[in-house]
Amino acid sequence: MKINSIKTYNNISFQRAFTTKEKEKYSKAMKDAREQLGLEETSVIVFGFNSPSNKGENYGLSSMNSRAFLPFINFVKENSSISKIQAGPESNLDYYSNGKTYMPVTSPYSGTTFTLGMQTVALEKLTEEKYGRLLDENFVKSLDENYPNSKTTREYKTDYDYALGDNKNGAVFQGLKKAYQSFQEKIQNNDPSIKRLQEEFEAFKKNIPSEVKKEAYFDAISDEYHLMGKKGSDWKNWNFTDKFLFSDKVSENERQKRLEELKNGAEFYLFSQFLAQKQHIETKKELNEKGIKIFGDCLVCFSPKEVWANPSCFLENYYTGGIDPFCPETNNIQPWGSPALDYSKLLIDENKGVEKSNLGATGKLLYQKFKTFMQNYDGVRMDAFWQYVTPFIYNDNLEGISIQGVDNKILDIINIAAKDATGKNPNPNSFVLELIGFNTERGKELTKNIYPHVYSTAYAEYNENPRELIQNQGYKDGKFIIGATSHDNDSLVNMSRNNERRQTHMPIISATLKGGMNHIGYSTDEYKNQPETAKNEENYRTAKIAEIFTTKKQYFTLPDFFGMQERINISGKSDKDNWTVKIPIDYERFYYTQLSKGYGINFPKAYQVALISKGLNKGETLNLLSEAANILRSDGPMTTKEADETLG
Repeated sequence: MKINSIKTYNNISFQRAFTTKEKEKYSKAMKDAREQLGLEETSVIVFGFNSPSNKGENYGLSSMNSRAFLPFINFVKENSSISKIQAGPESNLDYYSNGKTYMPVTSPYSGTTFTLGMQTVALEKLTEEKYGRLLDENFVKSLDENYPNSKTTREYKTDYDYALGDNKNGAVFQGLKKAYQSFQEKIQNNDPSIKRLQEEFEAFKKNIPSEVKKEAYFDAISDEYHLMGKKGSDWKNWNFTDKFLFSDKVSENERQKRLEELKNGAEFYLFSQFLAQKQHIETKKELNEKGIKIFGDCLVCFSPKEVWANPSCFLENYYTGGIDPFCPETNNIQPWGSPALDYSKLLIDENKGVEKSNLGATGKLLYQKFKTFMQNYDGVRMDAFWQYVTPFIYNDNLEGISIQGVDNKILDIINIAAKDATGKNPNPNSFVLELIGFNTERGKELTKNIYPHVYSTAYAEYNENPRELIQNQGYKDGKFIIGATSHDNDSLVNMSRNNERRQTHMPIISATLKGGMNHIGYSTDEYKNQPETAKNEENYRTAKIAEIFTTKKQYFTLPDFFGMQERINISGKSDKDNWTVKIPIDYERFYYTQLSKGYGINFPKAYQVALISKGLNKGETLNLLSEAANILRSDGPMTTKEADETLG
């Protein structure tokens, strides 16, 4: 594990945090800077596993529902003025079974569309009264205390083996199964503490989409086959009835008989989904009360579970992929391996247009998918949106086909679903469209300056930088959201250490920041006394962050906020470190330590440089920002509390 040469907690170096009085003064200066810059929205990309776990509540995997998350995100908001969380996918993970082990596919992009993941349930909350005290606090503590590996490493790295296990026997499953058993026992004993939760669960089962119930049955069947030593997750190897349970190949009587047999097994998964949904709604409400919106990441792909549950909506032996001339070994195709939708069933009658009553099987599936997301979140990031406008599919022989005639039909379905979910006409700013890569031109043509598009200056050499987007590509400021990196890019720290990348990007950045480049550095000894190479790397990081604040909407990742070199994911590669980077519970100390060493996002400096680059210099704002930026780049007390005690 690499944390930029930070020492261990017992021997950690000092850094300079703001005192309470300074925080008030400099917060006002940063607010003034945001107003002068015309900033509309600052987002942070958050994957649940990135978030910290409280001491005594760390069982290897955290989520945005944990008790540690809200204080943590409040700290991030205080230091960054975020107004939105762009959440990574929170869906149920896919599972791979070889007959002996039952392993999760840890990529959040492998999951399902209609459910929230069991791994998002915060077990510690199940000890609370509103959850009928389903779990004992000592049990949750034991999951933390019995962790067999390095607890220091666990602070910075997710451990899926311990949390989920190799046969659904990890800490999360232990806790959920124990909670479900407790729930049943309390019902049998007429325990009044569980009555309200029981009523909520019964209401949940009545109101959930059929797709959620089908997924619960899928998991129950998978478990049966796995216990028999078969590949439980591969439904194509199941017997005829199980394989075609929700198709017209199985009679209604036969289907109902099998569903009754599966009822008890499915009930556990429905209960787990109920807990995940309940906690998600609570978290969203609390975030909204803090002035933070939460957007969900809507997967473009579908999982095997959803193909099994909706067989008429998918083409046999065809898959969703991407056109890519840099993949000659696969016939210029990115072979995603995801099942391909049957777009011939998008509408019942092409002549009637897109309206709810005219949706075919595929149209209804997409409608419910988008409606579910709009019910769960304040808005949606549409993953690989070009695939909905100009779908590209391929077969087993790597022969590609571009589907014609879809165009804006999916957008129309999205708007219908959004209106039904919220009860009002959808705001285009409730969607963020990913239109990056090849085969995106038609999607851009239909949506540019209507729906915000997402970009990353990690690809600045490909004209993905704010100046290019506005001046030459015709975007209006505010109709795109841009960050220095994303979950699929290398970390900003590693980018800065790439000399070729720096030399390529610095002229592009300089054209945007102009005079601001003369104020990239700090006046502190800590900055001046470092080697020239380290100074160049730090200047690059500062400039990359300042650049995104010259536009109205920007985002950053949590690892970049803390100046970590670990990346969230290496796109297209199976790597043991993918989807594991985590923030420690001592995040305040960690953040200010990183800033004092020139890592992490120093927001006063970013605002200062952005203001100068735009020729804005009203009042004392620039002086205060410079002062604040230098304080954060200095040694001194390590937390606000200690700064108050030391400096008064």
